Amino acid sequence: MKRIICFLLSTIGLVAVQAQLYTPIDTANLTVRTAEAKEYLKNTKLYYDFARDSYKSGESKLFKNRFININKVLNEDILSGQYIFDTRFQKLMDSVVHEIITVNPTLPTDFRFYVSRNNSLNAASLGNKYFIMNLGTFYLSHNDDQLGAIICHEIAHYQLNHVLQDIQYKYGLKKAEDLKNEIYEIKNDNTNRGDKAYNKLKDLLYQEGHMNKKQEYEADSLGYYLYRNTHFSKADYLNSFRLKETYDTIRPIGLEVATYKKVFNLPNQPFKEEWMKKEDFSKYDYSKYKDKYNQDSLSSHPETEKRIKALIKSFPELAKLEDPREPSASFTKLSDIAGLEQPCTFEIQEEYGVGIYFCLHRIQDNDQADYYRNYLGIFFQKIYDARKHYTLNRYLDKLIPKEQSESYQQFLSFMWNLNLAEIKTIADYYNQKGS
Repeated sequence: MKRIICFLLSTIGLVAVQAQLYTPIDTANLTVRTAEAKEYLKNTKLYYDFARDSYKSGESKLFKNRFININKVLNEDILSGQYIFDTRFQKLMDSVVHEIITVNPTLPTDFRFYVSRNNSLNAASLGNKYFIMNLGTFYLSHNDDQLGAIICHEIAHYQLNHVLQDIQYKYGLKKAEDLKNEIYEIKNDNTNRGDKAYNKLKDLLYQEGHMNKKQEYEADSLGYYLYRNTHFSKADYLNSFRLKETYDTIRPIGLEVATYKKVFNLPNQPFKEEWMKKEDFSKYDYSKYKDKYNQDSLSSHPETEKRIKALIKSFPELAKLEDPREPSASFTKLSDIAGLEQPCTFEIQEEYGVGIYFCLHRIQDNDQADYYRNYLGIFFQKIYDARKHYTLNRYLDKLIPKEQSESYQQFLSFMWNLNLAEIKTIADYYNQKGS
């Protein structure tokens, strides 16, 4: 459900790039991806050697096994197109990182950032000078300064050796074999694997609970210490936190019935009211599950307001409220591109059902509607092929009222009510319109 909330949040605002002229970033660059995967493994081998010489044999073994498993997921995802290797994004991140390390000369100069296709506002330190920045961070952040704030926070995690601390903490509590089993489960679960792999990557890196919260507070403080030396707006450090708070608490607006009638009333297949029929879940008390299905991917972090108060206590200058700075032209362009890449991400991650739900929201908002109608054709064709071959459960969720919003339940009911011929008619209609 987290991925649904994340993309619903990203529907706020308009995309400025002319969608009819937009071509998604090429994912056929296998040569580039293969080279990146090899380079990552080579550099990680050096990290293994460091761990072997620095820790007890048991800790070192756990450390190595954990990173072997992480690297399996990361390498497979790089090769399958889950990461974007685009010079435009790399250039912007390099410029932000250069600003940070120039004014903080004790930092290493060989940090490497990968752009994940994940649509949420999030990032991660892998513990070995490699970092992951979600594509959604470019779309949901307001400017270059907030991007710098997020990068400083992740660099702080690295500087504080939080990944290694976590491994030491877990030493004797969790065997490496358990981690292998977790990765095995991911590899053999073909449903929404891209998103699950990313989340598992985060789970493998950070211990949840008290230790995780303690690390977040530490990274908040050290991150600001690094950040305040730059030319970035001090206010935007906390503005980036408030942005996270917004996406922790915002409630998505559901799809209207009128949108279904507008999109699926086709010339050769009029809209049918029975498509909207759904099971009666009135016996469920949704208030019990409200938090669960409205939380986004940052829900494991401490309450954001508490983190903000802690930062202001340590750094009183942060108490001054200011609006976010205007973004640079390059940031604005990449933010627009990140927005338009979202349906492509759902296609690559084989999240066809969620992709349709996402496109319907964009069409409802009249946000580059023609662009998203084209993706309706692509996603419905995938759904048709899956239904025809009895594999639809891999790409379309089942109804789980305790875990899903009423809007999403209505959508799933609609999708499961369509028969094979009706799905094919919708796919053909929108594929023809997009051609």
